[in-house]
Amino acid sequence: MVFLRDVLKKPGVRLIIVSMLLCSGNKTHRMGTALTRMPHRGSKPRRKNRGRRPLLLAALLSFFLPLLVMALATVSLARGTKGEPNPNGANELRFYHSIGSYNKDVLNGLIEAYNRVNRESRVLGVFQGNEEEVFRRLLSQEALPDIVQVPAHFLPLLIEKGTLVEMGPYVQNKLKGDIAEKFWKSVSVGGKVYGLPFSYDVKILLVNQHILRTAGVRQDEEPGSWDEIFSAAERIKQNTRGKWGMYVPMESAAQFVAFVQSYSGKPVFRGQKIRIDAPETAAAMEALQSAVFVKGLMPPRITAEEAEGLFLSGNLGLMVASSAALVYTETNLPYDLGVWHLPAKKAAPPIATGSCLSLTKTNPKREREAFRFIEFLTRDENAINWHAHTGSPAIRTSVRDSLDLLIFYEESPNHMASTIELDKAVIFNLPFDSLRPFDYVGFNRIVKKALDEIMINGRAPAEVLGAAQGEIEQLQKPR
Repeated sequence: MVFLRDVLKKPGVRLIIVSMLLCSGNKTHRMGTALTRMPHRGSKPRRKNRGRRPLLLAALLSFFLPLLVMALATVSLARGTKGEPNPNGANELRFYHSIGSYNKDVLNGLIEAYNRVNRESRVLGVFQGNEEEVFRRLLSQEALPDIVQVPAHFLPLLIEKGTLVEMGPYVQNKLKGDIAEKFWKSVSVGGKVYGLPFSYDVKILLVNQHILRTAGVRQDEEPGSWDEIFSAAERIKQNTRGKWGMYVPMESAAQFVAFVQSYSGKPVFRGQKIRIDAPETAAAMEALQSAVFVKGLMPPRITAEEAEGLFLSGNLGLMVASSAALVYTETNLPYDLGVWHLPAKKAAPPIATGSCLSLTKTNPKREREAFRFIEFLTRDENAINWHAHTGSPAIRTSVRDSLDLLIFYEESPNHMASTIELDKAVIFNLPFDSLRPFDYVGFNRIVKKALDEIMINGRAPAEVLGAAQGEIEQLQKPR
């Protein structure tokens, strides 16, 4: 009954029913149409069988009205299989993404803004879980979306499967010139562009200023090395009651590479080879392991989500996090928040992880409509909105140099840290030029298993990383 009521609410259905009722009504309504008012040429209107017409039309109405409603209901159901009904009758485009708790409201607001001004198509954003879950959904080739947010390191495998559309023909020279080459390189394979750079994040050190003041740690100078960071964490432990000094997440290959290169100053990716068993890598993990099991500076065996809870509740002084979490943390922390850069050396600059907006193969018309939405998301005003409300740094040169952003930085200086880091950063991506496509999922699985052995089970880093290196070399062999 609810569905039938919704069908009957449609303006077109109401118009048809009213017209039929007017034709079958009493004497005052049966002459209501132009057709019935027109007399026969050269004679008076016929009035024969005047009393039988309402009965005949009523019978026809009772027969055809249910059929009409059923037909309209069937059409509505068919249209509803691709998503929610669109009152404007616009074409619906599905957008798969992995933007969750931190920034989903910001993204949904941008989608709603697009749908309000666009009449040709309507975008339905669909959260698909973490980035690996989105990747597996795309590989399955089932119910592909029109638009998808893809981490740069997943592109080669998706391109090999023929899932994504080359986007070079859609990108205008003005837009291409407004984004630095390193971002375009991260979304290109074989010289072809398969995504529009969208959201790139760097690791930053979030600081609870209240805890630092209580512990007597200087706030006017950022640490220049990890030894200084460990020293600040020790003072927090010694001079506060029950506060943890620091937390460094180790739940993915990207987090591992970012920390190791920041600590050691040596790159993990060397040409076309990946080296995670170098002595400096083992030394970096030994220092972090000692912070947990020996010095007690870092809470043991907890997830990044649990560490975030400790930080927001005022029980953790320093926390390495993604710049995408900046605004969420700043909004929910009941204390002053500071941001420090992670130590870095020229040989191993900061690591940025990035995602792009890509098109899946449908048809030229849908692809053009989908690209219009991608262009909308990356417009100057929306790029500023995304940076201001998430913390992810802007990547368009026109946005970064804008007066609006400079004024914003005066009021929100913490945002400048991620922007400066991204300027120096290299984009996290696996060396796939000659080994393409490289199995990032397999690489990530090997590294995560090694990290669990080191940071949860307390095994010797050199031994664990040596074994993991052997698995990675097997993974790198040509198929």
